[in-house]
Amino acid sequence: MDTPQIIAGRFRVEREIGRGGMGTVYRASHLGLERPVAVKILKQEFAAHPEVAERFMREARTMSRLRHARAAMIFDAGHLADGRPFIVMEYVEGATLAEALAREGTFAPERVVRVASEICDVLAEAHALGIVHRDLKPSNIILNERGVCVLDFGIAKVLQTSTEVTRTHATTESGLVIGTPRYMSPEQCLGQKVGAASDLYSVGVLLYEMLAGRTPFVDVLSSAVLVKQATVPPPPLLALRPDVPRPLALAVHALLAKNPAQRPASAAEVRRTLERSVEPERRATSVGGDSEPFASTVAALNSGRYAFTRVATLFAILAMVCAVLVGWSASAGQEAARAGALKDAARDPAAFSSSLVSRARARMSVPLTRDAALRIASALTRGQVADARAVETAAGQTIAAVGQDPADGARELFIIERRGARGGYALTSRLPLDVEGFRGAEWTEETADLDGDGYDEILCTGVVPRDGDNAASRRYVVYVPRTRETYSLHLAPDATGAHALRATWSPNTQGWDARLFRHALRQRALN
Repeated sequence: MDTPQIIAGRFRVEREIGRGGMGTVYRASHLGLERPVAVKILKQEFAAHPEVAERFMREARTMSRLRHARAAMIFDAGHLADGRPFIVMEYVEGATLAEALAREGTFAPERVVRVASEICDVLAEAHALGIVHRDLKPSNIILNERGVCVLDFGIAKVLQTSTEVTRTHATTESGLVIGTPRYMSPEQCLGQKVGAASDLYSVGVLLYEMLAGRTPFVDVLSSAVLVKQATVPPPPLLALRPDVPRPLALAVHALLAKNPAQRPASAAEVRRTLERSVEPERRATSVGGDSEPFASTVAALNSGRYAFTRVATLFAILAMVCAVLVGWSASAGQEAARAGALKDAARDPAAFSSSLVSRARARMSVPLTRDAALRIASALTRGQVADARAVETAAGQTIAAVGQDPADGARELFIIERRGARGGYALTSRLPLDVEGFRGAEWTEETADLDGDGYDEILCTGVVPRDGDNAASRRYVVYVPRTRETYSLHLAPDATGAHALRATWSPNTQGWDARLFRHALRQRALN
């Protein structure tokens, strides 16, 4: 359904800037004040469901209570003529933390502390109001000349202690996992009650990533990340970044405690400890024997109590997924398979847990090796396949293979997706790599998580050798299995100069949703 040009008689819609699970976000202008705003409109497919629309408006009421200078504020809310609800929010300029990390890799400890401290400032006020963000991640953090701005309290949940809540809403009951696996707390991964301590765990993950250049737990399978978050201690930060002040490393690991009770008591306490951790005089004193920040908490991570917590968490996972297995084991064959799986559990509980969570949450298979992906691609395509990679998506594994069209020899990217309950594969699309004016290139293929959503994208690079004095022509193509979108950048010799290159972007790279992929393509072209 079309979006009206004027909303509520005061806001002129200019362009779409983003899409979420429930709504679409537009940049608009306030006609009276002549300032930019962001307007979020509920998607049409949800408008016919009163409970979803009510949740959308409850989001507006929740967000309106938070009036911190470093949180995107809500200005207005209402309904369009067709009944769709909308929210008018502050429009925040700047780059996301995800973009900054993609550009710079890691930050200096002092800058890391400054960013995290400002995030904690927002959380301290939100938690005092009984609001938990639940999805803190780099793409929800804006960095600009004012410092940090925290976005998207849109899936925040009002704590059960709040006076405005009398029961858990059906859409947020325990057992529903909301968030991004790499930044979720152990209790959130298990679908348990989420509180302020869960946000503090996410702050710990952000700190770890800003310092180490990666999150504590990375895996092709998001379900495996969920298990690691709940049961595996994070790799020592100092092993990845030895120059980090020890008090800061200890503070990060304290935030990453599996047991919420062993994390710092509040966001305000975290800010104070982080700021002390990079003070030179504080570090010098700690060498002399003073206790380091959260030292007792970090010690608890290695104590018997921590071991007990890990074991208890593991059994909680087993109990959760075994309940799912009981529902699957209606036939005798399934019963036998379950018995065999339980024997495997006795031999290797951790591997068994990872396998069960993978089946129960996403029914994903073991990641394909490069050779296995190449064999499958060769069997399903008529052309000669040069390379193939398998990536994980929410719907299962996808294979992307670089090969030749047997008809004209042009290079293509074959997309092969898993189909059916038995896990068969089928060729679903063919994307051109060679295009008009760009033939005879040598193509390479790689995988990388370019947008920080926990799933890898496919990046193909084609290079046509130099032609005399002209520079080599290059073409970069990104395929996003999650959305089935393709983005490209073509660098060709410019007629104005032998060594000059003209950049041609695919039209869809100019959209707001493509900004991270556009940045990744630009960075690859500059390397």
